[in-house]
Amino acid sequence: MRLRALLLSAAFIAVVVPIARTEEKAALPDGNWILSVSGPIGDSAVCLLKTEMKDGKPTISVVAAPPKVEATVTGVKSDKGLTFTLKTVQTVDRNGKEQKFVNERVFVAAPGKDPKVIFGSIGTDQFASRARLTATEHEKLGTLLVRSPAADSMTKVQTLNFRPVQLKNQARQEKDADKKKDLRAQADEAQKEADEKSQGLLREVVAKHSDTPAALDAASALLGLSAKAKVTPEEATALTKLILKQAEQYGPRFAKPTTIRLAETLVRQKGLEAVALIPIEPIAKGLTEKDSLAFQFDTLNTYKSALEGAGKTAEVKSVGARLAKLDSALDKEWGETVPPFKPTAFAGRKDKEATRVTVLELFTGAQCGPCIAADVAFDALNKSYKSSDVILLQYHMHIPGPDPLTNADTVGRWDYYTEQYPYDPETGTGVGGTPTTIFNGKPLAGGGGGMTNAQNKFNEYRKILDPLLEKTTGVTISGTANRAGDKVSIAVEVKGVEKPENLKLRFLLVEDTVKYVGGNKIRFHHHVVRAMPGGVDGIAVKEGSMQHTATADIGAVRKELVKYLDEFAAKQPFPYPTIRPLDMKDLKVIAIVQNDKTREIVQAVQVDVEGKSGGE
Repeated sequence: MRLRALLLSAAFIAVVVPIARTEEKAALPDGNWILSVSGPIGDSAVCLLKTEMKDGKPTISVVAAPPKVEATVTGVKSDKGLTFTLKTVQTVDRNGKEQKFVNERVFVAAPGKDPKVIFGSIGTDQFASRARLTATEHEKLGTLLVRSPAADSMTKVQTLNFRPVQLKNQARQEKDADKKKDLRAQADEAQKEADEKSQGLLREVVAKHSDTPAALDAASALLGLSAKAKVTPEEATALTKLILKQAEQYGPRFAKPTTIRLAETLVRQKGLEAVALIPIEPIAKGLTEKDSLAFQFDTLNTYKSALEGAGKTAEVKSVGARLAKLDSALDKEWGETVPPFKPTAFAGRKDKEATRVTVLELFTGAQCGPCIAADVAFDALNKSYKSSDVILLQYHMHIPGPDPLTNADTVGRWDYYTEQYPYDPETGTGVGGTPTTIFNGKPLAGGGGGMTNAQNKFNEYRKILDPLLEKTTGVTISGTANRAGDKVSIAVEVKGVEKPENLKLRFLLVEDTVKYVGGNKIRFHHHVVRAMPGGVDGIAVKEGSMQHTATADIGAVRKELVKYLDEFAAKQPFPYPTIRPLDMKDLKVIAIVQNDKTREIVQAVQVDVEGKSGGE
């Protein structure tokens, strides 16, 4: 639910919940409390709560919430500090249809002495926002946004950073080549202006408003801009201490992940890696077997980078040995638990004459949290279908952050679809973000979610794929792919084309399995598109049948990938700069025939690459 939707007039809802306790004492003093969330521009009110004694027991009620929002409080506990769950159900009108959005967030109070202001966090253990409870005598939600003294400066920063993003999106959707070029130039200029002006505004917030929540946001943003803002180790140290102090008041649930993210930011900044020891070393040294394998690995991985930056060779070697064991354990755990359901095998086509192969293209990103469900469902499909029925293609994008599995051809493929299906924010349709799934050239079943939603996405994809497999076509594609050293020779024959107008033949070089752990913690990525031999534009199909040959030079592909990643890293650093999966083993070649006017894929074939590289 959007916080701005909460900044509306209040509707009364009373839900009484007994408080779990170990002594006859309310978790909060009797009275009304505003629950608010802190952000860069101020505190946004979420709802109005009331605590009181009833029948000798303390209770909490939700007194006020916005129109079309139902709110309830459950799971209240106070024996080890106040916690409760706030559930909201928001009704939204979209295109004449009402949709309900359910959101459950847990509030956890931080230790504190002020009886009228209780700091804490609200959300999940992985994604918790800063929150507070403030005593009030009001019976309704009045001033719903309390602006920070730094609001004007932070708003200017947001506006400056939004402009280049907006222009880049317009450029992607623009079909006229000259206008596209002009929009890209405007985007570059807007980005330059944002970089130059933002750093001054952010430093101003840190200097003048260090005691406000905005200072944490400003300091974090400034560290992310450290190369452009020329942040020195001395300034980085001061900013780091400010962030840690600000985060601490909201409790360990917020402070701990904030501290780790801070360290991850610092180790990505050239010259500031050693500063990361300030936040990460206490956490790394406090690890125990009770911590999850993933948490131990992530913490030690960041710690190792910080130690390398500080030149502590002996410590680096010791931590590296621990990481190797954890990495193997995590691989095993992943193989045993993912997907978290058993994929059902495709029973076969009902129409035995149906010949059309279905192509599912997934645009995803290793930093994309909502892509988890889509990625896991995608991998599960590989266990359900044969490549003679369904061909799976995975393109990585720099969304929402840098991804070393992205390449110029995957970006070109993205642009190919965004031109045909520009994203419409009003309806939420089109190609505009990750995850995006495209079935035979048409975007369907958008959206994703976390691991718990993977089975739902799998079932959703199956409902689209199975009917498509009952379709037939007279077009056939056959081919071979042979590797000798770094050269892959591709030969394809297309037959049965009745109307070649607008049809293109395209090749895609796919790596069966790539190991790379990004921000969303997906450990293995499958059917990753590494290049498009012959180019993104493809080869025109001019006759009813055609033969075509092409060569993919793996050495050249690697060089192009390195060049592309180097150029991108110069603008925006990668989370783990030294990790670039470039093995190029277990390759496959996909050939598709596609209508460039409608984007429909009329036929496809998957060919295993025979032979070995020189190093195998």
